[in-house]
Amino acid sequence: MQIENPVYYDASFTFYFGGQGAWQVFRHKDVQRVLSDYEVFSNEYMPKSDDNLLGSNLNQTDPPRHRQLRALISKAFAPSMVAQMETWIRKECEELLNSCLENGEMDFVKEFSIPLPGRVTAQLLGVPNQDHDQVNAWINAIASDPAVIGMEAYFQAQQEMGKLFMTLLEERARVPQQDLITHLLQAEIDGERLSPADTLAFCIALLIAGNETTNSFLANAMYNFASMPEIQARLAANPADIPLALNEVLRFDPPVQSMCRIARQDVVLEGHQIRKGDLVNAWLSAANRDQTVFPHPDEFNMYRDNGKILSFGYGAHYCIGAMLARLETKITFETVFSKMYNIQLKPGVPPTRNPSTIVSGFQHLPLIFEQK
Repeated sequence: MQIENPVYYDASFTFYFGGQGAWQVFRHKDVQRVLSDYEVFSNEYMPKSDDNLLGSNLNQTDPPRHRQLRALISKAFAPSMVAQMETWIRKECEELLNSCLENGEMDFVKEFSIPLPGRVTAQLLGVPNQDHDQVNAWINAIASDPAVIGMEAYFQAQQEMGKLFMTLLEERARVPQQDLITHLLQAEIDGERLSPADTLAFCIALLIAGNETTNSFLANAMYNFASMPEIQARLAANPADIPLALNEVLRFDPPVQSMCRIARQDVVLEGHQIRKGDLVNAWLSAANRDQTVFPHPDEFNMYRDNGKILSFGYGAHYCIGAMLARLETKITFETVFSKMYNIQLKPGVPPTRNPSTIVSGFQHLPLIFEQK
């Protein structure tokens, strides 16, 4: 598509929020422009309504409002704060993996890549432990393919999650704690507190971003390492190379496949007239394999220059949790390779892909391994 149809209109394309029809963009330079030029390609594409709480979240606003909202939570994702979580995350990784070691097999998604990001995000927000499983079910519904679950289930999950957070917000208003929910309640923009709808949208967006995408990053990395014994052996012998390998996973098999924008004005892209109000779908996965930027893009090469990957977005909307996601995956595979070897996909039980229009990941990833 990069060569023959780098920009084309697909009238049948359906988005998870109900949008129909979009321009599909595949080349690295065009994807980068769509992601960064918010004056032309707005991020405020999702319908705003009482049913659709995500329509007013941080990721659904453009500057200057976006900068104000982002500033509210930037301290929670600052390098110093993320570094403080390292010991706690390592303990959680140890606990999850130790429960599987004696069996010599595990469903990596069910037993690790879902619960770990859930625990990390809950630690940040202040969601009680007993609600983690239900929250993960809601997140899966919101991130699933509407053709599979239906729009009713999509909105229902948001509403039910909203009720949980309303309860938590009321509790924190009475008894403040050292968590992100309390911080959001107390934060102000231009002397005004966030509205309940804005606060709810914040919480839900952070849970989805912190859980679904990191879950897929972890699972995609494990799938690739289990499929590449030579890479696995190299990382086990050289743990310092794990960040390089994970950066290549982000390019080679990114969790977020594409990002949507809406044209704020008429614009010409690669000779095509895009009209104001048209939806534009920028394919990160294609941009990350643009051979004009990444030579031999279909080869997994952890030592390549990956400075231009777009897996966490680009520009004003670059993922605020990128550093935390990288830390979670780094600690995960440092722990994995210290406890396991000869990790393989379980024979006769193929992995099950996640039916999602947002992320590329797995519902089930059965593994077998040997314990060190």
